[in-house]
Amino acid sequence: MSRIAMARKQALQPLTIVLFGLLCVLQPVTFVGPGRQPNQSHVPRRASDSFGEALQLPPEQVVQAVGQAGPRVTASDVAAAGGMGLEEARKGLVSLAAVLGAESELEVSKTGELVYRFPSDVKAALLKVSAAAAAREAWSQAKPTVFTVLRAAFGVTLFASIAIIFSAIIAISVSSSSSSSDRDRDDRDDRRRNDSFGGGGFSFGYVPRLYYGSSPFDVFYYRPHYSYDFFHPMGFLESVYSFVFGDGDPNSGREQRQLAAVAAAARRNGGVLTAEQMAPLLDPPERPSGDSYNVNESWVLPAISQLNGRPEVAKNGQIVYVFDDLQTTAGETGRGEVPDILEEEEIPFSYADRDQLTLVCLLGVANLVGAAYLGAAFADVGAEKLIGFLGAVKTFYPALLSYAVGFFAAPAIRFFNLKRINSEVRARNQYRRQWWEMLRSGAVDGKLAEARKYRQNVREISSGDAVYSTAQDVAPQRSDSDLEDFDRRLRG
Repeated sequence: MSRIAMARKQALQPLTIVLFGLLCVLQPVTFVGPGRQPNQSHVPRRASDSFGEALQLPPEQVVQAVGQAGPRVTASDVAAAGGMGLEEARKGLVSLAAVLGAESELEVSKTGELVYRFPSDVKAALLKVSAAAAAREAWSQAKPTVFTVLRAAFGVTLFASIAIIFSAIIAISVSSSSSSSDRDRDDRDDRRRNDSFGGGGFSFGYVPRLYYGSSPFDVFYYRPHYSYDFFHPMGFLESVYSFVFGDGDPNSGREQRQLAAVAAAARRNGGVLTAEQMAPLLDPPERPSGDSYNVNESWVLPAISQLNGRPEVAKNGQIVYVFDDLQTTAGETGRGEVPDILEEEEIPFSYADRDQLTLVCLLGVANLVGAAYLGAAFADVGAEKLIGFLGAVKTFYPALLSYAVGFFAAPAIRFFNLKRINSEVRARNQYRRQWWEMLRSGAVDGKLAEARKYRQNVREISSGDAVYSTAQDVAPQRSDSDLEDFDRRLRG
């Protein structure tokens, strides 16, 4: 999925948990314990349990990471593949195993490491046993269409506002002209008001003349010569929403990508990194000038904390960061590709093309001018009571005016805010490039050499290393020496 599509999906955030709770009718979840056989019978559960399962569903990010890392994974494998903290990966794996029940297996190695084995198509298995997961997947599939409809509906609102405003103006004009004609029938030549609205020749009676020149209605009589590509990913109605609210942040999910990149870099470098190696992948400050590289490295702490890293002081006084937990793997996952630098994209004002935005602006101006003229017309009517359509329009006129003003106020605020945000994005990208150039220049080769002394081999946990597995009965797995050693390690 492209970042543009991700950004558009980010524009609205649904309350999916509530949806799951209302739609789910659960099936039982069985976790196979020691000495027990899987019970495949399906016993109906109470409807009140549905909301509980919706809350206990594993995050979609965990499910995707398991599918990417492989059916047999450790928490560090999932954290590295999904770009999440180790604690979040552990909780997600426990939740996923609990929902899958007999479809999942748990292994315990001699060193006390937990390894999870899931079906090769874990997502399909989850959809099969969990109605809540099926509802979440159905919503994920329908969400792009739903959001497209909502965005298009916002564009329809603009046309509806224009239609209501100008219909009210015409109704007031006709009513005023008719009243004036009745009152002045005897001396029409002397007292008739020839107050035509612009150059269109349409008489508006007592409606105030706000300006001279061509009629604002002319915008509806001249067909703009815009050619729209039928296969363009954004329709005109969507472009109205895009003009006002934008299309989301193309950098959505940046934190996950950064964690995944740092985890992959740590695994590639033997579980040890320096701040200089992480800088092109994170959000570093400006590179210090000169030959000194002793800087405040507090900006690496969020990533270090989430990946269970620890600082170590090398002999030369420099700080290196060791990631012991990331060096544990089920042995079936790759190390992953590590980008040299992880830059952000600037956020565009809109992904709509220029012709679409031009037409949207023209319609917005027509709506704003019409709203102002209608307000003046209502003021001219004064305290006269209006009924029917005009009465309803007068009641909701503040909302119409607010919409017309907000139609330009919101994008104006967003425009200046985006200038600030994009300026910060360019600065961070420049800082990342500075740190990357320093790495390439060899200025920190001494520190990197000290960091390599803390390297450790990857601890691959194979199936033969397991002292216990839920896939087998407990009796054949009993080994006094192994169990005693396991208990001793647990006690520390």
